[in-house]
Amino acid sequence: MRNMFLTLIFVFISFNFSLAEEIADYEKWELNALRAETVIETDKASVEALEKLRAQLVQWRSSFQQLQNENQNRIETIRTQIESLGPKLENGTDPLEDRRLALDKQLSKLNEPIVRAQEAFNRADGMVSEIDNLISQRQALEFLKLGPSILNPLLWGTTLGDLFNSFLTLSKETADVLSSNYFQEQVSNRLISILLISFLSILLFIYSGAISNQLNATAKRFEKVAGFLSSSVKYLLRYVALYSLIHLAQSLGVFGIRGDLIAENFYVWVGYFILALWLAERLQMSWLVFETDKVNHRNIEKFAVLGAVILVAQDYGSELARLQLIEQQSYEVFTSAITVLAGIMLWRISASMKLVVSGDTSSGSLRLKLLGFLRRIIVGVAIISPLIAAIGYVNAGSAIAVPMVKTLGLLALIVILQRLTFDLYAAILNKSEEETDALAPVLIGFIITISVLPFLAIIWGARVSSLTELWIQFQDGIKIGESRISPLDFLTFVLLFTIGYMLTRVVQSALRGSILPKTNLDAGAQNALVAGLGYIGIFIAALVAISSTGLDLSSLAIVAGALSVGIGFGLQNIVSNFVSGVILLIERPISQGDWIEVSGKMGYVRDISVRSTRIETFDRTDVIIPNADLVSGVVTNWTRGNTIGRVIIPVGVAYGSDTKKVEKILRDIISKIEHVAKDPAPGVIFQGFGADSMDFEIRAILSDVNYMLSVKSDVNHEIVKQFTKEGIEIPFAQRDVWIRNPEALKDV
Repeated sequence: MRNMFLTLIFVFISFNFSLAEEIADYEKWELNALRAETVIETDKASVEALEKLRAQLVQWRSSFQQLQNENQNRIETIRTQIESLGPKLENGTDPLEDRRLALDKQLSKLNEPIVRAQEAFNRADGMVSEIDNLISQRQALEFLKLGPSILNPLLWGTTLGDLFNSFLTLSKETADVLSSNYFQEQVSNRLISILLISFLSILLFIYSGAISNQLNATAKRFEKVAGFLSSSVKYLLRYVALYSLIHLAQSLGVFGIRGDLIAENFYVWVGYFILALWLAERLQMSWLVFETDKVNHRNIEKFAVLGAVILVAQDYGSELARLQLIEQQSYEVFTSAITVLAGIMLWRISASMKLVVSGDTSSGSLRLKLLGFLRRIIVGVAIISPLIAAIGYVNAGSAIAVPMVKTLGLLALIVILQRLTFDLYAAILNKSEEETDALAPVLIGFIITISVLPFLAIIWGARVSSLTELWIQFQDGIKIGESRISPLDFLTFVLLFTIGYMLTRVVQSALRGSILPKTNLDAGAQNALVAGLGYIGIFIAALVAISSTGLDLSSLAIVAGALSVGIGFGLQNIVSNFVSGVILLIERPISQGDWIEVSGKMGYVRDISVRSTRIETFDRTDVIIPNADLVSGVVTNWTRGNTIGRVIIPVGVAYGSDTKKVEKILRDIISKIEHVAKDPAPGVIFQGFGADSMDFEIRAILSDVNYMLSVKSDVNHEIVKQFTKEGIEIPFAQRDVWIRNPEALKDV
């Protein structure tokens, strides 16, 4: 009893504490909301302060959104109870009135915190939108700000002087540090570690190539993948070596106070050069974008290094302006010069790309079209950005040219990663690039392209907070019926379908190459079984993938009913051919390799698909026959089951010939012809008396009906030879002409 009493007290205290905390949270929110509204109204805070304030409001908004979803199950239960009571009685006393009031009171109490959270959520969401508008307006004003023009020669000397003075200032700080007793004492105390770190870093940088080359000692089938890993490890080791040297210098305080603030960017700047060299090497070795003799492949490396120089110079100028080591006017002129340099580099790149597009004969390829489209964009940026920077819109010119340089690096990275997926897929399946089934790597490449879109947006000025906001909205997904599909569900669908598709192809390959050849099934049956298994596997993979997203497949019945109407009217021929193809694959009245005759066309069956059948005629042309014609029409299969068939050769002789002698000659001829079966023996039939000849027929069974035409030709040659030798005449049509009025011809 005592324990129960203590438990009740603890629960009561905890409940009151949580309630007080909730009330305190709303009180705290009210204070923060008033402060945020004041900041927004005054519009004097910096962009950084607004971003921090926005992040706090987003956290509040998320918490209020979660509070709106509380007690939903209980609320639905009470609403169900209220509905179960039925409508109120209009006349008389309602016996359930007390119960209705009690349930309404409970529902109102449960809805109260939800309504409060919804009101706070709307308030926070409105302030977030206002902050976004303020930041966007400031960015637009900064983008269109008019500054000094680089075309003014008087500013060049001032800018160069400021840059030189800033360099002297930083150098003096470094010199003062190096000459200080504190630095010398530090070096003396840490001399062994300094020498060891420096020696190992330099050694690692020099021998990074030799270390990475050890990865190439792999199987030949993984040669391209190993080359990618080797190159990546080489440049990673070089970055680690330079990182260690920079960190060592910073730990010793070599750069001075302001120099140390700039040195914080050394890690990024070194990364620019390392990444640029790696991208250039992979583009040259793994997938040559400029694959023409007109372009020197070394241009790729030059462009990459120059792009890194532009990015480092841009960041360096920003740091000098931030630390007030140069005047704002000098910084803007310096930025304009960088923009002009970027425009020149982009123009040179577009010229190289033009040589590639014009020199490649496969102008219809998608890669060439994309390359041509990208070249036109680069040309536009190369012309516009230096022009508007020279006019005085420095920020606008720089905001176009520098992101374009970063974009080219990002596109190069996408190309390299996509090439890696193809190489890795081909190596796993142990196939050449031409033989590789491209569906899986294409899907992976598509995912890679989609995943870098946020980075592309950030490069072109998108705020991280805006992308985060967009991602949160995107995570909610879209609602289909009673289900909601999120990006994770989509990725799950793609992953499961890809796995199912790959497993289907692996099973098909195993059946076609290992299992079915050991059975007694013919080639047509094997192809039909493999094709049917492929359709079933893809259908099951799609079904499992759709079910994994949480979609209720029963809700698709309405869609299926609507589609059936459309199929019945507009797609009946296609469906008829599809069903006929399934029947052909199951019943197999014809098989691949059969000699058939259908709709006046005769030839060999080369391929049976679910919609049509392809036959190759004797004049080596392909004829596509709809499967419905093969199922509903008359088809002659000359080689169904076996190649044994009968040949009938008609022969006519002149009246007055010895019929017994003719029969003997014909029987001797047919019995000596190759491919004529001995059992049953060939026969000669005296058919009757024709208008111009006495008609005979040679009937024989051939061991291979494919030689029917050659047998007919050989028999006819031999008949002419023997009949000429025996004096038997082969007649031709003769007609007697009677003239009823010969006297009319006297005048002629």
